[in-house]
Parts: sequence; structure tokens; C-alpha cells
Amino acid sequence: YQSFFIVHAAIYKMKTDQLYNEEDSYNDLSLYLFPSLRVCGSRLFYFNFCLSSPSVLIVPMGAFVTLGVFSEQSNLEQLQLDGNQIASISSELFEAMVNLTELNLSKNRLSQLDAHVFQSLTKLNYLNLADNQLRNLPKTLFHNLRQLKSLNQIREIPPCLFWHLPSLLTLSMSANQLRYIPSESFYYLPNLTKLTLYKNPLISLPYQLMGHMPRLQELYLYETNLSTLPWNLFANMTNLRALNLYFNNKLTSLPKSLFCCLPNLKKLSLKNNNLRELDPELFSKLISLKILMLNENKLESLPSAIFRNTLRLEILDLNHNYLMYLPGDVFVHARVLKDLSLSGNKWNCDCSIMGIAEWIRENPKLISDLDKGVTCYEPYRLENHPLQTLTYEELHCGVFQTTFIGTNAITTPVTPNPHYTFITATSLLSPTPDHIYLKQGNGNKNDLAFYDTIVLENEPEIVHNNHYNGWVYLWTVPSTGPYSGFMMALYIVLSVTGVVLIAASLYVLFQLHKMMWVLGKVTMGDNQRLMARRVRSFKVKL
Repeated sequence: YQSFFIVHAAIYKMKTDQLYNEEDSYNDLSLYLFPSLRVCGSRLFYFNFCLSSPSVLIVPMGAFVTLGVFSEQSNLEQLQLDGNQIASISSELFEAMVNLTELNLSKNRLSQLDAHVFQSLTKLNYLNLADNQLRNLPKTLFHNLRQLKSLNQIREIPPCLFWHLPSLLTLSMSANQLRYIPSESFYYLPNLTKLTLYKNPLISLPYQLMGHMPRLQELYLYETNLSTLPWNLFANMTNLRALNLYFNNKLTSLPKSLFCCLPNLKKLSLKNNNLRELDPELFSKLISLKILMLNENKLESLPSAIFRNTLRLEILDLNHNYLMYLPGDVFVHARVLKDLSLSGNKWNCDCSIMGIAEWIRENPKLISDLDKGVTCYEPYRLENHPLQTLTYEELHCGVFQTTFIGTNAITTPVTPNPHYTFITATSLLSPTPDHIYLKQGNGNKNDLAFYDTIVLENEPEIVHNNHYNGWVYLWTVPSTGPYSGFMMALYIVLSVTGVVLIAASLYVLFQLHKMMWVLGKVTMGDNQRLMARRVRSFKVKL
């Protein structure tokens, strides 16, 4: 035999020459026959190694409290003691294990480590310390682990902790209590391929954090307290393939150049953050991007050119945001798009929605959640109405120009979706009342027009407005008649009065300035005469 497995046994203590079960007994059994020994799911806390020296020893989920029994095992190459009850490790424990290449101490009760505990493990290339109670790590802890390739309650790490690990391939610092990371902590890690920092209460990250990482392919940074990120955080990761930046519920914005240097990025997850808006240039350098997750944010709209350079985008998730509008051409450059999610948003179904509604109607197979509720959120009369079935008539977007000639009206259709449409009424026999319709074509909240339809009625009233049946009536003074003549005369009188008052004020200021100048000249002369008298009096006394 070359390996020996004991799985889910109730063994408490194992000696080399005694091994019993209900059916057989093994007397004079030497573990020299078993260079690899795996004991899983037992409550083992003791080994007698006097007759054996295995190279691989795997004892997960045991009951080991101390590790002194392993201190003389110079042949050990793999030691896996995850899930035991180890609370401390002496600094001399691994001195004889010069051939050890893999060490797993995860899921124990370690609260501290001696700075020299791993000093003799020069061949170690895998070390797992996850899920312990470690709060601080000594600065020189990893200095001799030149071959380390893969690395709890840690609260802080010293500067330069990882500077002497040039061969490190995987670095996991997840599920700790880190609030800050020192500057330049991840410098000199040229071979790193995977970095995980998730589940830490990080508040901020320094601008000088990441060194040159040409081989890094995966980065996990989620479940933190970050509210923003340094613009150059990913600038040295040109080979990054997957970036997981999600479940950061305080992350409200992203710098414009954050993804400037990721030409090979294929998957970007920004889901479950608190993002409210995105810069039009944010994704402009992600030319290889295939999967983009933006769901569960608070986005209200997207710039029309935001996806113009993501020509390889295949999967885009925008569900459960606060989207009210999307430009009709926002997906025009995503020619290979296969899966788009839009449900769970707050679509405002006015005239501005028709662009994206028509795009959905023309590309229904691309919308994976079309049957789950890509529907109007407001106005109330269109609540739960599917976007793809909206028409201009339903939204009252069909604008017509009515011109009165005599008592006959001629109606001319106008372009149904202009940015602004101003329609004036002309009349020969002045029907009562004349109506001027102003139609809003783009319902964007930043537009000057705020309502779908505005009616201007020419009536002999002072200007005011009122709401009626969803319409806003603006009452204005007519351009002809006694009221307009009176108002024009009053305007001229007030204007002339204002000019006269301004001229009078300037004249008064000029006279005041002149008087002050004369007064100053008189005062200066009096002062000079007074000084002369005092000088003469002083000379007489002398």
C-alpha cells in the first residue's frame, strides 16, 4: 500500500502497531508502509511517530490542540491540519520540516504567530491561515518563504509585509477586519495571479497600493465599506480577466479613469453597489469585455455613448436599478449582445421612453427577463404596461398644428418626437379662444419643459397658471386690445422713470464728490497754518 485512509472514525489516539475495528485487529502494523496518511472526520489528538515518518499527513476536523507531536517529522512534505483546535504554535515547531511544501492551518484558533515560526520552511509554496483569530501579523513573518505561491480576524498588516514573496501566485486576505491597507503593500508581487480582499470593513485605499502585476487575472474586492476608489487602482493589472467589485453598499461613484488600463478584462461585476450615475467614458477602454453586471444599483439613466467601445459585450444585467429612461441608441454599438436584463426598474413612460421602447420591440429575443416585468412604473394610468407595446398615441406624443382660416381649421401633423415643438395659432376671424399648444418631445428631467402638454390660452387676464385634468394652463395678456396698450404705456413710463432716477443719482454723487474735495482742501490749509504757528512758537521758546 502507498496510502491509508481513515474516514469519519471515532479514533482518539493512534499508535503505530495498534489499529482495531469491530471486525479485524491489526497487530504489528508498521506505518512505514503508508507514506501518505489521511484521517478525516475523526477526533484524533495524538500520533505515535516512533515507527513511521509519512511524507503526507492529512488530519482535518480532528481534535489537535498542540502540534509538538509533529516537530521531528523531517520527511513531511504536506501537512494539513485544518479544522482542528490549535490555539498556538511554538517558534521551533517547523525547524525540522525543511521539506514541507504545503501547510494548511485554516479553521483553527490561532490568535498570534511568532515572527520566525516559518523561517526554516524555505520550500513552502502553499500556506493557508484562513478562518483563525489572527489580528496582527509580524512584519518579517513571510521573509524566508521565497517559494510561496498561495497564501483572519486580522485588523492590520505592517508595511512591506509581502515584499519578499516574489513567487507568490495567490494572496487571500478575505474575511478579516482590515479597515486600512498601508501604501505600497502589494508592490513587488510580479507573479501574483489571484488577489482576494473581500469581506473586510475597508474604508479607503491608498493611491500607491498596487505594484506592477502583469500576471494578475482575478481580483475580488467586495463586501467592504468603500465609498469610492483610487482612479489608478487597477492601472498595473493589464492582464486582468475577471474583476469582482460588488456588494459594497457605500460605493456611490467610480472615477472616470478607473478601468483605463484593462484591455483584456472579460468579466466585470459591479452589482449590488450604491452607484447612482456612470461617466460616459467609464467603460471606453474595456475593448474585450463580455460580461457586465450592473444590477441592484441606483442608476436612473445611462449616457448614450457609454457602451460605444464595448463591441464584444455579450451579457449585460441592468435589472433592479432606478432606471427611468434610456437613450434609444444606448445599445447600438453592442452588436454581439445576447443577454440583456431590464426588469425591476422605475420606467417613466412619457414621450422620451419611446426610443428604448422601439428598440425592445425590435429586439425582444435579447431581453432575457421580458416576461418578468419590463413595464411602466409611472404615470399611474400606464403602470405595469409593457414597454415594448407602447405607442405614441398612448403617450399623447402625436403632435398636430392647427391653423384657423376663417371658421375652418386645417390640421397638419408635426414630427411626433421632437426635442421641443412650438406651435402657434393664426387666425383671421379670431375663434374663441385661440389655443397655442406647446408639446414636450423629450421628457428628460433636465429639459426646460416639464409637462407632456402645455396649453397657452389668449385671454384678457394677468399672467398666471393652473392645473386641470393633467394639463397646465398658462393665461397671458393678449397682444392687442386696451389691456396690452395700457401695459405697454406703463412699461414705457416705468422705464423712463428708471432712467431719470439713475441720472439724478449720478448727478448727486458728482456734487457730493466735488464738495468733499473742496472741504478736504480747506482742512489741509488750516492744518498747514496750525503747524506753522507751532513751529514759530517752538523757536521763540528756544
